[in-house]
Amino acid sequence: MRRGGWEPSHEAERRRGEVYSAMAGPLDQAAASGTDPPRAGQRPGVRAILIFLVVSLALLMSSIGITSVTVAFPAMTDGLNASVVWVGWVLTGYQLAQTVMMPLAGKLSDELGRKRLFLACVGLFTASSFLCGIAPNVYLLILFRILQAVGGGAFMPSASGIISDVFDDRWRPTAIGLFASVFPVGALVGSVLGGWMVEHLGWRSVFFINVPIGIVLLLGGLGLIPASTRPSRPRPIDLVGATLFALGMLGIMFGLTVLGNQETFTWQVALWLLLGALALVAFIYHEHRVADPMIDPRLLRGPAFAAVNLYNFLHGALVFGFFSFVPLYAIDAYHLRETTVGFILTPRALAMALSSALSSFFLIRLGYRLPMVAGVLLVSTSLFLTAQNWHQVTVLGYPVNDAVLLAVLVAIAGVGVGVSAPASSNAALELMPEAVARIVGLRGMFRSTGGVLGTAVIVLLLTYFPSPGEGLAAIFRVGALLLLLMIPLTLLIPDTARLRRQACRQPVSPARGSATD
Repeated sequence: MRRGGWEPSHEAERRRGEVYSAMAGPLDQAAASGTDPPRAGQRPGVRAILIFLVVSLALLMSSIGITSVTVAFPAMTDGLNASVVWVGWVLTGYQLAQTVMMPLAGKLSDELGRKRLFLACVGLFTASSFLCGIAPNVYLLILFRILQAVGGGAFMPSASGIISDVFDDRWRPTAIGLFASVFPVGALVGSVLGGWMVEHLGWRSVFFINVPIGIVLLLGGLGLIPASTRPSRPRPIDLVGATLFALGMLGIMFGLTVLGNQETFTWQVALWLLLGALALVAFIYHEHRVADPMIDPRLLRGPAFAAVNLYNFLHGALVFGFFSFVPLYAIDAYHLRETTVGFILTPRALAMALSSALSSFFLIRLGYRLPMVAGVLLVSTSLFLTAQNWHQVTVLGYPVNDAVLLAVLVAIAGVGVGVSAPASSNAALELMPEAVARIVGLRGMFRSTGGVLGTAVIVLLLTYFPSPGEGLAAIFRVGALLLLLMIPLTLLIPDTARLRRQACRQPVSPARGSATD
């Protein structure tokens, strides 16, 4: 089996089937730490479930924080007496720092150990949340939010590595899929809880709530998560690469922001875009020359990894952009109130969470391609129907409220994202099972990069339309068509569900059985 790509031959599939059978034994990481991992096919033990709950709570805390801070945006603007542009960087700075941190976290997880990195990031996230809560001005708030993003950006890669260590090959895809479904649950809770806290306790409370949760996570992680092995010769972290990537993204984002404000292409816009492009070119050049790059080149080679990475980038650009602008579209095109917009978003988050959990349990049976294609089709359909701007619709002779109609249409996209999320998180992990944390971190970086650039482009395009509602309707139609381009990418992803099922059915040979008992 090649690690960097996919061999479509029958011989390659046969060899992969042997690999899945061999992977049914104990996990090296857990064995080195002195714990007893579950045997192949055996249900996870109580400790494994408790560890899963601890790391899931960390992701839930991060997800709630992202959504609740978005809800607190107007209150922060008034409370800090700051402009919308500067408070906007409270959100953008977090997203950019998190994007840069994700691939670094995957490598740090392998170098420092899963437990050590996870607990360090929980501590940093908790401490910076407290500092955000007491920030006297918007400038310090932006700084503390960037520190918070450094901690939060490592939750997904390090926690995915921990889950990979404590669950065997049969239960690992389900566990990682369920872990991915935690994020939409946090979005659902954060939108409701954040609104209540801002109204009754003030905007600073959305940061203070992370402090007790973080303390619980630190205590639980110290007592439950096993220590993982560290390499005998630690490799240096590519801080130069991370800096170049951050500068490149920052330059492009700032250039698009200036272009959106001025609505004309000036030399300032050209300068920022040029600086960003040069930094990204320098980043690519540096990554090809450094001994230990920020992004492992093996995770970019071959059709399988390339397809999954591009899929996640387009998913971030199109889907995240769509969800980010649904409130604005509802207010401008449907003339709904802000309180009603919250009602529209709740079914979407609930549908996303439920469909993601169900898809995780059936992932072994369905494989990766079918859920990813189904998810793309559902989101594309939702985008296209939402863009029609229907009003006063009747179904079977009964009138349908505009808010209810929009909630149903957006919920279809929630189902699509939930169905595809576990598959896109697990796809092609078997090609390099020893690099789960780095792969998950890289995929998070591609999704976040797509989301950052997609949002910036949508904001720029809206300046060329007479109203946001009209502009978003046109953008949603184009997005629905672009989403369909993601379907051919799934054909390049090795669908290993059938091979895994065959491996589970095949009896383990005596020689192999003695090695795993």
